[in-house]
Amino acid sequence: MIVRPEPSKPYQAITVITATDRQRDPAGIGYTAARSSQLQFERFTVAVPASHKNPGEARSQMQTDPLKKYTVLGRQDITFKDINANKDILIYVHGYNYSFQESLFQAAKVASDGKLSEMPILFSWPSEGSVTGYVADKDAATYARDDLVQLLQDLKKRRTKSRVTLFGHSMGAWLVVEALRQLKISGQEDVLQRIDQVVLAAPDIDVDLFKRQVDTIGPLARPMIVLSSTDDRALAISGRIGGSRTRLGSIDKESVDIQELLTSKKIEIVDLSNYGSPDKTKHNRFSILINLISAINNDKIKFIRDIYST
Repeated sequence: MIVRPEPSKPYQAITVITATDRQRDPAGIGYTAARSSQLQFERFTVAVPASHKNPGEARSQMQTDPLKKYTVLGRQDITFKDINANKDILIYVHGYNYSFQESLFQAAKVASDGKLSEMPILFSWPSEGSVTGYVADKDAATYARDDLVQLLQDLKKRRTKSRVTLFGHSMGAWLVVEALRQLKISGQEDVLQRIDQVVLAAPDIDVDLFKRQVDTIGPLARPMIVLSSTDDRALAISGRIGGSRTRLGSIDKESVDIQELLTSKKIEIVDLSNYGSPDKTKHNRFSILINLISAINNDKIKFIRDIYST
């Protein structure tokens, strides 16, 4: 990943803290899909062009020319202790088929479009960044589970007032829920209590498995918010790979399979099926919400619930 000079066109400089268990690229330009035994931290400054308006543009641009629109202005190795201990935090966990660079730019996009007051931390697990790497990615997400738990534990130790939002996309949502489950079964209720909100965007999780996970985790500070689309093509493929079992991110909110979860307020479903999608797979609709909530300060998640959970 090359640090570029300041762009000539107007841009917004976004700071993203990265926590990753990927190994560094031997050429020193970023991180690979190889797995590291410990978390490494960096502070990146990413230039997001002021002309960026279209949800999902970051992903499409990265597929063609990764540095054409999004530019890394600076990067600095840091330790966990260098992270600002006084701000609220949003931890973004990317999904299947993401390279480190793609996940970094996606995190910058979320922070920019959402005008986040929270400090964005990207948890980048060692995805293969390949369409054919689904099984390898599931193993890599499992490998990263302990590291996400460790990050949440360390944040709890350092902060007494700051709030933590966990935002997981696709297979990253599965990783988020597994980390919560692990905290519960290891008796770390104090860490769970510090998590203010959990958002699962297009979660690639078997519905029956999710119900078992939620039963183990128990009540959280607020219901988990599930952003779903019944026509999500990526999750349809995932379901077929998984034995034709419905994925949580593509379930109809009227389905009998999730009514108990809804009535007990363990989850809230935000159905995005009637909204446009930034990509043909219809797997990244959550990025539309980021634009919609950008005008709302202080309580973005409440805005989502009030407007879309009908």
